[in-house]
Amino acid sequence: MTFLFFSIAGGGFILRGIVNQYTGWGYNSWILFAIATLVYAIPYTFMVIEFSSIRKLADSESGYQTWLNLVLGRKFGFIGGFFYFYVNIFFFVDLLPNVITYFLYTIFGDGPYVAELTGESWFKPIISVVSIAIFWVATWVSMKGPKWLSRILSSAGYAGFGLTILFIIAAAYTLMTGTITFEGQPVIPQFIEEIDLSWSRIASMSWALQSLGGLEALAAYKRNIQGGERNFRIGVLLNVFIFSTIMIIASIMVAMVLPAEEAASLGLLSAIYAVFQQLGFPVWWTNVIALFMLITTFCGSLMLWTAAPVKMLFVDAPKGIFGDKLSEVNHEGTPVNALKMQGALVSVIMILFMLGQFSAEMNTILVAVKNLNGGAATLPVLFLVAGYIKLRWDSENPDYERDFYFLGKGRFWALLAVMPIVIIFTAATVTALVPSPESWNANFMGSLIQLILGPMSIVAVFIYCSIIFNRWRTKNPNDTSYFNVVAQTP
Repeated sequence: MTFLFFSIAGGGFILRGIVNQYTGWGYNSWILFAIATLVYAIPYTFMVIEFSSIRKLADSESGYQTWLNLVLGRKFGFIGGFFYFYVNIFFFVDLLPNVITYFLYTIFGDGPYVAELTGESWFKPIISVVSIAIFWVATWVSMKGPKWLSRILSSAGYAGFGLTILFIIAAAYTLMTGTITFEGQPVIPQFIEEIDLSWSRIASMSWALQSLGGLEALAAYKRNIQGGERNFRIGVLLNVFIFSTIMIIASIMVAMVLPAEEAASLGLLSAIYAVFQQLGFPVWWTNVIALFMLITTFCGSLMLWTAAPVKMLFVDAPKGIFGDKLSEVNHEGTPVNALKMQGALVSVIMILFMLGQFSAEMNTILVAVKNLNGGAATLPVLFLVAGYIKLRWDSENPDYERDFYFLGKGRFWALLAVMPIVIIFTAATVTALVPSPESWNANFMGSLIQLILGPMSIVAVFIYCSIIFNRWRTKNPNDTSYFNVVAQTP
């Protein structure tokens, strides 16, 4: 249960994502989380539960790709599964530099010094090299399988969740017993301000959407979870309800503690520390917060997302499409060689991205990778929504027999419920992946690299997947399977 609870929909230390969103959306960030919960998290959760209840796929090992195989056909299922794996690589490009900066804050606890250090040109190659080394450590742990992952994720989740709750309690107590000031002036929040729908603001919507995502990934470990389908459903429903509530409450409290303009000027790395300092926490508490973020980011998010997408792709990819070596799994269903291949690919992309952003400030780099990550992360959701629309449109198909229907067996209400996801995700995907005109003027080379790694690489991946699938189908015209059976250990 804790493996589920602390691995999806934001993970343990959700305050980090809330403060990050606050630096971009300011006082309106709580509205963004509320809308994301209503129009995305809730219907998406029930979509995942409905897909996972399809009886024909009860013995599937991975979930996501198998659902698409059945509903959209094997070719688009394979392409969707490959994208789930591929776009997740951008998540590592976003996550790994943060791990290093959290470590620096843990050691030094001096915001200005760390900001100056990470801004030095000579330090950026070090960030790349250390990021790559950290990822290979995470890859090694992921090879150990779900038992290792569940222990690490649960510990990291408890730690990060505890720090988020500590902030909420401290903020509530401080607000009830006195007035919070900034530079001698009372903090007076605006809970609603004029909404700026500029290119960069729409792009940053993907950050909030991503912080509520990941539910489909846990289907890859449903068979490893004691209690199976029942505990899977309980876990995802509890997770979305509790985390969404906490996100909205915490985002309101952040607005009451730190002025939005100050958070924007501090940037993604420093605002989280300023929030605690506003509540009277001592300066050395920066070291503690950074340590918590280091633990939860490395032992939580990084470990899970290193393993799950690889498993979801290579376990249920058409047998033989990647050759015997990449598809080979150990006794727990973990594709070890595929994890090594992913490590090599992440290493190359980390180097390319850092070279492209070499002249940019650290916060500019972090915003660029968060856009690239957030925009790419929406693509698998769009694939799944397309599959769900087909599932509900042809609901009487005997192959789709299942024991759960979101909003009843009729088409209208279920399809209406997912339409906002299509509209919002499409807008967020385009603006996040394609650099804004301002970005091109400010950093042409960095924007070009972002365009190559984002939209252009995505088109190339689609073409690549189509070619290798067509070759596989020519060699295997009679293969009508939807997933590959993997033996489970007792």
